[in-house]
Amino acid sequence: MGGIFQNDMLEFMAELRFNNSKAFMESHRQEYIKRMRTPYYELIDALAPAMHRIDPEMEVRPSKVLSRIFRDTRYSHDKSPYRDHHWLAFRRRGEPREQSVMYWFEIRLEAVSWGLGYWGENRNALDFLRKRVVSNPNELMELLPILRKNSFALEGEKYKRLSVPDNLPEELKPWYLSKELYLVKQKAESRWAFEEGIEEKLAADFTALAPFYRLLRGCYELGSL
Repeated sequence: MGGIFQNDMLEFMAELRFNNSKAFMESHRQEYIKRMRTPYYELIDALAPAMHRIDPEMEVRPSKVLSRIFRDTRYSHDKSPYRDHHWLAFRRRGEPREQSVMYWFEIRLEAVSWGLGYWGENRNALDFLRKRVVSNPNELMELLPILRKNSFALEGEKYKRLSVPDNLPEELKPWYLSKELYLVKQKAESRWAFEEGIEEKLAADFTALAPFYRLLRGCYELGSL
């Protein structure tokens, strides 16, 4: 029995990259649906129970979780009408994508990635995270072993001139300096996405990150007041 994703999806993604036009998509629409969109919809449905256990208010409708294939070209020099890949982003139902807390999974021609974080910069939420880290450093320190155990690492742009409190533990300084914040699966191999059981692997990783989801959600909610 094969996995949800098949290698022919990569072949179609490559074709779309080099034939990125409305004429190509119109003549290959059913192929796009079968080889790209449908597998992602199946994965989203398979992950829905785990995502609702993490947060009962999580949006799990496939059409809302999956990225659009159409590109917004209004402010871009690249006028290609379509993306050559999809990603999924689980966030709370009804919230705007910008700055929200999201779990993501993405297959590109070059790599596969997944993790948890804020969509783009969220200065208000990260200001609250900084206050929380300073007032109660043990809260985050106790969560860090989860990242090591499950092969996740903190990534995202850092402030270069922000002063860090002298008494802050060394492990928390990168968190304090975060201008963007993502927890990213390390050494993810592209072949994993095409093997049987990718849905179980993602559900396990997303569930393991749930304490970080709750931490980031709390900061997001305080920053949105």
